[in-house]
Amino acid sequence: MKPSKISGTVFGDSSQKGKDSQIKDDIKRRTFLTASIVGVSVGLSGCLGSRDRSLPSTPSGSWRQYMRDKGNTGATEATVPPRGNLAWTSDAFTRWLPVVADGEVYIGNVDPNPGPKIVGLDATDGSERWSVSIEEANHYTSTVIGELLVAAYGDQVIALDRKSGDQEWTATLSGTVSRTEMTAVSAETLVLVPEVSRQDAALTAFDATTGEQQWSTPLAGRIVDAPAVQGDGAFVASESELYRLDITDGSKVWSQSVENVVLGPRPTADGIVVAANGALTVHDADTGERLRTLDSYNREAYGIALADGTAYWLTFESLAAISIEDGTEEWRLEAQGCQEGLCVGEDTIVAPVQYEEFELETTWPTIAAFDRETGDVRWYYHIDGFDVVFTTPPVLVDGAVYFTANTIDSVGVLGDVPPEGDSGLF
Repeated sequence: MKPSKISGTVFGDSSQKGKDSQIKDDIKRRTFLTASIVGVSVGLSGCLGSRDRSLPSTPSGSWRQYMRDKGNTGATEATVPPRGNLAWTSDAFTRWLPVVADGEVYIGNVDPNPGPKIVGLDATDGSERWSVSIEEANHYTSTVIGELLVAAYGDQVIALDRKSGDQEWTATLSGTVSRTEMTAVSAETLVLVPEVSRQDAALTAFDATTGEQQWSTPLAGRIVDAPAVQGDGAFVASESELYRLDITDGSKVWSQSVENVVLGPRPTADGIVVAANGALTVHDADTGERLRTLDSYNREAYGIALADGTAYWLTFESLAAISIEDGTEEWRLEAQGCQEGLCVGEDTIVAPVQYEEFELETTWPTIAAFDRETGDVRWYYHIDGFDVVFTTPPVLVDGAVYFTANTIDSVGVLGDVPPEGDSGLF
């Protein structure tokens, strides 16, 4: 059955047919500039975002870091809104991943224009709570840990009070933050920051409370994905090597040569899931040895999310659900990934895709919600226009999906609000 269109959001069931289209390179991957914090100015603007419709209620739950948790599972117990219409977009500019906790959204910008800063927003209506001025850089990453927002950009790592924006501590990296994301480990009160210096890379751990460096471990090659933690192991990958480090001191437990790593490692009870060299594979957590192959891909791998023994897997070719234990395919849609990342909620998946079965004149980029068990379409929100792209993965909390796109140059939120007259973002 073809879905029926309701403004920017469309509801319906899905069938499975694909169509090739050009996928943009991951535009959040950047080169590096050294940067440092230059000043803090905190105030309340009180104004709503440029599309000033509040969500019907304050979103609950949190998405505190890239792929949500220390294991990079991308999984949450949150439920998607029953429809995904655009409620508001922020006045503050960003093209980096937002993080969400306790009714607030935190965004950052390190571009010179319109001005580098970190901003705390009300998650319900997009109004600005506070802002902090920083210096420009070419990459920004942040995480929420306890009552702090910890951000890294250039050669700086800073911690801000989440409620006021006041600076709690600042630390300096030996190099600059790598073009990936940091990871918070709440139980150990650590933040793990990938960094790079010339041709060398390192994973550096800071005490989240004090900012003191706990350890720094050199690694071979560029770090390709956020580090993931399970038990006493910190797992991280360069382009050609998998590592397990001891979380307490950063010592290397093992390393395993793997060619062309693009995503992972993601630790699970059944092993470590990695996308590398055209295959989705599982490796032994104790040795790094390859155990089995779950699937293959020909071009780009965009996302891995893990929940209840299933790997939800987004590539240029398809969106699929695959058993981690034995590689059994649970379902597959020929929906093409169009940006890194995806979210797994209580009963849905939210993914940035282009899908020929959507009722659109052109296969525009969309943020779509799919049934977790069957892959059936719940709804999708599309962006019309030439050369449009989402700039970060979607972020799911109860009742809301936050996203960024080059058509809005800010963070926007989809929720259970009536449709507007327009059919997308222009």
